[in-house]
Amino acid sequence: MHIAFKNFLVVTDLDGNFVVQIGSSGEEGLQDGSFDDATFNRPQGLAYNPKKNILYVADTENHALREIDFVDEKVRTLAGNGTKGSDYIGGGKGDTQLLNSPWDVCFHPIEEKVYIAMAGQHQIWEHDILDGITRAFSGDGYERNLNGSSSTSTSFAQPSGLSLSRDLAEIYIADSESSSIRAVNLKTGGSRLLAGGDPIFSDNLFKFGDQDGIGSEVLFQHPLGVVCTKHGEIYITDSYNHKIKKFDPTSKRVSTIAGTGKAGFKDGTAVTAQLSEPSGIVEGDNGRLFIADTNNSLIRYLDLNNDEYALSTLELKGFQPPKPKLRSFKRLRRRTSADTETINIDAISSNEGNLSIEISLPNEYHFSKEARSRFSVDIEPEDAVNIDLLDGFLNPEGSATLHFKRSSNSASMARINIKVYYCKEDEVCLYQSLLFEVPFREGAPNSTKADVTLAHFVKPKTLTSSSLRPVAL
Repeated sequence: MHIAFKNFLVVTDLDGNFVVQIGSSGEEGLQDGSFDDATFNRPQGLAYNPKKNILYVADTENHALREIDFVDEKVRTLAGNGTKGSDYIGGGKGDTQLLNSPWDVCFHPIEEKVYIAMAGQHQIWEHDILDGITRAFSGDGYERNLNGSSSTSTSFAQPSGLSLSRDLAEIYIADSESSSIRAVNLKTGGSRLLAGGDPIFSDNLFKFGDQDGIGSEVLFQHPLGVVCTKHGEIYITDSYNHKIKKFDPTSKRVSTIAGTGKAGFKDGTAVTAQLSEPSGIVEGDNGRLFIADTNNSLIRYLDLNNDEYALSTLELKGFQPPKPKLRSFKRLRRRTSADTETINIDAISSNEGNLSIEISLPNEYHFSKEARSRFSVDIEPEDAVNIDLLDGFLNPEGSATLHFKRSSNSASMARINIKVYYCKEDEVCLYQSLLFEVPFREGAPNSTKADVTLAHFVKPKTLTSSSLRPVAL
């Protein structure tokens, strides 16, 4: 089993016994070479080529596709060079072809291609192992939930999970921002809906919740992982609902098989088990599904051999895991989409103070009540500044106050990601992705408390014809 940690990877057997580590230093970087010398930056998706004993890696924050060769014990970069790209077509080779936040990969053993969920620009790409060319395969790059008969008439919204169908004719996709599960035809590049999302209004990314059922009556909330088993059943990590769900290809029905809907940690049967933002999911041996339980920093597994779907925790043996953080959980999942607006704030020299978020709208608009605007915080380096709340919601007026206290004299950066959901009366609901970059100045901080306002006036984006109609929330 292959496990991606923050900046390194570990291989274990299916009982959790340590085999080898790739990226021994654990340092952030983009360096090829031996298993000891290689570095990564928040790798996410993994796909294995058993014929060549090679593991393909979506090295997300390096914006790169990497390969780990277990025969030569070497790491090599196949595409990308550490720079975020904005190319929606592709066709280049090696480090000349830039990528944009690749989030997951799957390997087609007959075509000898690696398919890539390019979350940063809402597309599915392909890398041809034989000629080394990496190019766009499906999706026009617009962030929306649009199914079409061809690659150019299809749109995705931060695709994050990939899995080949049993007949190798389609790729199943966890389309996170549209909260849907979709399938892409590998001959045409067109897509179809399996479950969730809004099938009528493609710009509506607000149709989320927690409801089992069939087709578009199903409600997910930010699904991140999907896997098609050898029997053809599809399992989904419904991340923000803290659940594992199953899609039956015969009945087309989605049902919950693990998780109560509340974040937590508890082994047991489906009705009692708890997870916290599960992300990756793979099929193992003897009817087991292995799950990356992200906020619990654990590998869990489901036993599919009985109707109770018992959830257990895999003990990882023989290596030292990352030290657990004592403060609030911090998601590994931090990425900015291509349409994110960045606002730079003047450097802060104070030791302590408040960051006041103030988002305002035009008079005819209001903040959505159904889809609440939310914020999340990243600190770099992680322990340089303590902020009392790393994830949360804006209040109905579009504001929130975060208390900060520095724990280091070194330069640091707080990045506050905000997703604003807002509506115009009786017309349309929209969203805006914002990123406030708040630097903290190097040197001994002064004792004066700082009150820093993070203000932004949202200007509604140009509406498409489909988004001028009412949106059902």
